Amino acid sequence: MDLSVNETTMPRLHLIGTLSLLLVVTLAMAGFFSWQSVQNHRAALERIETVIHQQQRTRLRSETQSAVDYLEFLRQRTESVLRRSIVEQVDVAMQMVEAIHARESAHRPAAEVQRLIREALRPARFFEGRGYFFIDDMDGSFVLLPTAPQYEGRAGIDNRDGTGHYIMRGLIEAARKPQGEGFSRYQWYRPDAPQTMAEKMAYVRLFEPYQWLIGTGDYLYEWEDRQKKEAMQRLRALRFGSSGSIGLLDRDGRSLISPNNPALEGLKPEQMPAHERKALQTLFATAQAGGGFVEYDWPRKKSPDDSNTEVGRKTALVSVYEPWGWIIVTTTFNDELQSTLHAETYAQEQGNSQQRLQLALVLAAVAALGIMGSFVFSRWSKKLFARYHQELAQAQADLRIAAIAFDSQEGIFVTDPQGVILRVNHSFTDITGYPAEEAIGQTPALLKSGRHDAHFYQKMRDTVNHTGGWHGEVWNRRKNGTIFPEWLTITAVKTDDGTVTHYVSTLTDITQRKAAEEEIRHLAYYDALTQLPNRRLLLDRLQHALLNSRRTGRQAALMFIDLDHFKLINDTQGHDKGDILLQEVAQRLLQTVRANDTVARLGGDEFVVLLEDLSPEVDEAAAEATVVAEKVLDAVAQAWMLDGNEIKSSCSIGVVLFTDSNASAEDLMKHADLAMYQAKESGRNTVRFFNPQMHESIVKRVALEKDLRTGLERQQLFLLYQAQVNTHGHILGAEALVRWNHPRHGLVSPNEFIPLAEDSGLILPLGQWVLHAACEQLARWAQEPTHAHLTLAVNVSGRQLRQPDFVQQVLDTLKKTGAPPQLLKLELTESLLLDNPQDAITKMMALKKHGVGFSLDDFGTGYSSLAYLRRLPLSQLKIDGSFVRDLVSEPRAVAIVRTIVTLADSLGLQVIAEGVETQEQRESLAHNGCHTYQGYLFSRPGTVQELEIMPQPRLPT
Repeated sequence: MDLSVNETTMPRLHLIGTLSLLLVVTLAMAGFFSWQSVQNHRAALERIETVIHQQQRTRLRSETQSAVDYLEFLRQRTESVLRRSIVEQVDVAMQMVEAIHARESAHRPAAEVQRLIREALRPARFFEGRGYFFIDDMDGSFVLLPTAPQYEGRAGIDNRDGTGHYIMRGLIEAARKPQGEGFSRYQWYRPDAPQTMAEKMAYVRLFEPYQWLIGTGDYLYEWEDRQKKEAMQRLRALRFGSSGSIGLLDRDGRSLISPNNPALEGLKPEQMPAHERKALQTLFATAQAGGGFVEYDWPRKKSPDDSNTEVGRKTALVSVYEPWGWIIVTTTFNDELQSTLHAETYAQEQGNSQQRLQLALVLAAVAALGIMGSFVFSRWSKKLFARYHQELAQAQADLRIAAIAFDSQEGIFVTDPQGVILRVNHSFTDITGYPAEEAIGQTPALLKSGRHDAHFYQKMRDTVNHTGGWHGEVWNRRKNGTIFPEWLTITAVKTDDGTVTHYVSTLTDITQRKAAEEEIRHLAYYDALTQLPNRRLLLDRLQHALLNSRRTGRQAALMFIDLDHFKLINDTQGHDKGDILLQEVAQRLLQTVRANDTVARLGGDEFVVLLEDLSPEVDEAAAEATVVAEKVLDAVAQAWMLDGNEIKSSCSIGVVLFTDSNASAEDLMKHADLAMYQAKESGRNTVRFFNPQMHESIVKRVALEKDLRTGLERQQLFLLYQAQVNTHGHILGAEALVRWNHPRHGLVSPNEFIPLAEDSGLILPLGQWVLHAACEQLARWAQEPTHAHLTLAVNVSGRQLRQPDFVQQVLDTLKKTGAPPQLLKLELTESLLLDNPQDAITKMMALKKHGVGFSLDDFGTGYSSLAYLRRLPLSQLKIDGSFVRDLVSEPRAVAIVRTIVTLADSLGLQVIAEGVETQEQRESLAHNGCHTYQGYLFSRPGTVQELEIMPQPRLPT
């Protein structure tokens, strides 16, 4: 055979090789799939058998657990059933007693009525004859005892049961409860075994007209036996599957329930036939070993109508129910599974037969298709070789183009000299969306976006013609219509004589690079959380606004906005919720300003609004800025919903106008900041405009804060004490008041340095110092018999109460100073309890357990919820001095004081009035129920020595 490579020999060799390979592969596949089918069949049968046995055991576990749950339910309800039953009996007795008393007490002597009641109850019997009514009096004597009437009239207060428990005393204690009724447990002699005591439960109710205890009771074991009987009836009837049932054994191995053979119930294994004896011994031994699954033989009828029996194999799950000492045997015959196993096996075999037939057909079809395909391919390849030489020359030309155009990973398209696209690569399709069949024959104008004019494209062509290439950034349009940036390079392909034969263009999608550049610019000029301009962009816009204002003569305004108490929201709700709140604030601010105004965030909870093109007149510009500021206040004041919780907030706003032509951007920022702090000084939730005097005030405040910090370190602060007296003028205690003796300015008013300490955070060391000094004074008083009874009230700030270790700080101070906790009274205001009421309640309860008392200061001036007031562990309400001041002249003040006193009485709280300065005020307070006072009428704040020697005034009672 001629083996030269030509259009005849190559197809023949291909045909012979293909047929040989096809035969070998077909035989190998047939052998492999036959072997695999046998292995799969065996494995499937083993899996089916394992799964069925697992399902059997799972069913046994489920049924056993259901039985145990049912027994536990019955056992646990024993006592509740007994309690309900004896209460119902006593209800009947009380109805009889109350009816006799109501009918006869008006016409007969008390002794005769009592006899009628005893005789009416004496014959009553219930609970299968065990139950009866008894009557005792509150002094411990028997009034009615039907089972032992000889003891009636005798004292039984010292009777005890076998455990030493006083029976009569327990009944009396039960009746002394606020409801006048209760239960008592004790041991008493069993009716069926008079020498043996058993636990008994009794219920008594107080009959107040005679101070009698009327009650009854019964033995717990009797009611538990009832539950056991009910359980056995339920389990005896229980069936599952075709042969599943539940049996019971007792601790001695005796059969309690035998669903398959009731004749065995009550018998021990040694009393049973051989098969049953062996089975029960196996089950009992398994229970003693801790329980588990076990298999055993058990006789059964061949059919329901056949008296002959056969032995079948059973599987049981044995478990022990300890409370009643029962052995639970959940069992089923194993052959119950055989029908399922046979059905699954038959189905598997049928499936395998079908698979083998399908495999044979598939292999035959593959072989036939292979042979047919080989012949077809042989004829086709013969024609292919004939055309091969004809196309070789053209292919070599194509390879030159491909070497330039398609070795690159960039998008590439090739055009002829007229610009008609001849070829594109896959990257071109990936970038533009146009497949080769749509792009070939078109011109690059297919990609035009419309962003470049005709001059741009003409300049591009001129550059290509003069230099042989062009590169630059172009905006083009994808097939889906989206416009994208690309970097385009055009290269002219020329012959040796310089004639252009093709143009090869490469393009790179630079969308991501442009997006990265934009993101970098955004990060540099915008806040990441709120997407508002940041400080850098704000300063740029502020500088531009300054220049524009000087050029046009129109005013502009800069607003500094700071959220009030944002740190509290952050600490209580979490930083993630704080971030959400800042984002919501940003959106609300954007909605309150014009499109050409700027809203920026400096960081934290500080925002800035830049208003441009305001009126040239300063007054009108200020009014325009005020309108915007009021809108901002209203927007921020609206309630926020954070994770389902309603949060209320506010803000303080400082405003500066561009009135100073010499002010720089940094100057305006500082002035707006000062105005904002002045707004906070004025009570927050307000607007303040900058003026030069404001700068001086801030400087003075900073100096005072520095001096206060120094004063704390150098012990310039001291305590004064104002007495708290009762209606007779006797001193009950005092309130500790902190004062500051400044080395240069003398005494500084608390109204001046206490708010400063609150804002600066110095209130924490200041409050701790006051608490420590007050506790030291309490400890000294405790050593003096004449002052050991005095209490001392100490004010606590909101920041102190919100400290996580506030409770431990107070307890450590009490321990370190030795002060009696029950004489320390912490005064809290209504407002600080509203920030986080649950946290405040928790801390107050913890301190109250150690004896520390709490007084609610300035009561009536805040917005306390009565629901929270009821839950607060207070010991005292303090009536605010503003109500006391108007008592004599204002009827409303009298009504408010009377309401506060009534509220305190209903809650079991003491009440004290502060700011009592006249005898008329004291008398009005006393007339309306307030008998504890504090004010200048009794003493001004003084030293501890002045308090201790203060005379006791004689006041009218």
